[in-house]
Formats: sequence, C-alpha cells, structure tokens
Amino acid sequence: MNLLSLRFTSIFLMLFMVIGCAKSDQGLGSGAGAQVEYDDAKRLVGKGDYGTVALKLEKFSSNYPYSKYATQAELLRIFAAYKDTQYILSETLATTFISRHPQHPNVDYAKYMLAMSHLRQAGDPRNDMTQTKSAINTFNRLLQEHAQSEYAQSGKKHLQKLYNALAMHELEVGKYYFDQDLYVAAANRFQIVVEQYQTTSAIEEALYRLASSYAKMGMTKDAGLTAKLLRHNYPNSDWSDKAKSFQ
Repeated sequence: MNLLSLRFTSIFLMLFMVIGCAKSDQGLGSGAGAQVEYDDAKRLVGKGDYGTVALKLEKFSSNYPYSKYATQAELLRIFAAYKDTQYILSETLATTFISRHPQHPNVDYAKYMLAMSHLRQAGDPRNDMTQTKSAINTFNRLLQEHAQSEYAQSGKKHLQKLYNALAMHELEVGKYYFDQDLYVAAANRFQIVVEQYQTTSAIEEALYRLASSYAKMGMTKDAGLTAKLLRHNYPNSDWSDKAKSFQ
C-alpha cells in the first residue's frame, strides 16, 4: 500500500471514529438490527471486502430510515464503492448524499469523495476533459465552502495535477490544428494555455508553439515578442533555445 493509500485510509478511519461515537441503540427491533448490519459492514471494510460492503448497504437507508446509522451507512457505502473502483457509483452516491444532507457535519467528506470519483474517471489529456473539469469544480467548491477541512487541504494537492491535465489537453489540440495548417485555431489553443494555465508544466511549450503559429501566419512581430517573453521567463528551457529563430 502506497503512502497516498495509507493517508486516505487513515482519513477514513478518523472520520468513522468521530461519527461512530454515538451511544448504541437501546432495545430490540430496527435499531438493534441497524447496528448489527452497520457493524458487520465496518468489519468487512476492515477486511478489504469493499464490493460486498457496497452491495450490503444498498438498501440500508430504506430498511432503517430512522436509524442513527443511516447517514453513517451512506458515507460508508461511498467509501466502499470508491475503494472497489466503482467510481460511477461512488460519484452518484456522493452527489445524492450532498443533496440530501447539505448541512451534515461530514458533508465535506462527501464532497471530497465526489471530487476524487471524478478525478479517477479523468482520462488521457487528448480525450474528453469533462471529468477533469468536474473534479476541479468540486475541489474548488470544497475549498470555498470548507476551507478548514482536512479534506480540502488534501484536495489542494490534486488541483495542480488537474490543471496540468487541462493545459496539456489544450496543447495537444493546438498541436493537432498546427499540423493541419490551421494556424489561427492552433494559436487560439496555445493562447488559452498562456493566459489561463501559467503555473502548469505546459506553459513553456505553449509559448514556443504560439510563436511558431504567429510565424506561420506571417505575424513576425508577435512571434518575436512571444519568443522574447519565453526566453525572459524561462531562460534555461529547451523551448527557449528553439525560439531563438523567431527573434
């Protein structure tokens, strides 16, 4: 198990130590049954049997709608589905929990899990960026609405990688247009990287390729200015050396 998995699991355990501190249901009937099923689900989580947990808790809320374990079971099912790599299911469950319990003390956890579910469904930067954008939007929502949350702090670490992915997507599309001799369309894509993703790893190549696009369109002054900007900000970059021809 890598360090990220260890940290993720420890966050989960801390969450359920907090929300599991309520006193046990008294007496028999649905309350006792809810506790038994919930405790059994937690036992299965401890064994790593996440698929069984996700299935086992499917009807928990409908079977025990008034149990104090109902919302805890929803959170546990989100976690189990995610750990079982059922990301569409964990996304759906997290969205439902946020909608049903917007003021719940652990709604920040649900938002974090929603963002992580989007993140895990994000694909190659050359393909559709819908899940990447959804992950960014959800992480940013978490940061805005729960700034002090431990999950928000963890989410910050993922945002830069997600922005890198968006920048690489724009770069790849721009390169495709450039290879098709569609230099205006290519320049527009490279300009997006320059203006919106300045802190990403794609910025140096984007500046070079923007200068190249300008040069192809006969806009020698703009090509020179862009190359100068590249060489000034990133003097040691290989892309800066390649841009010498534009000045």
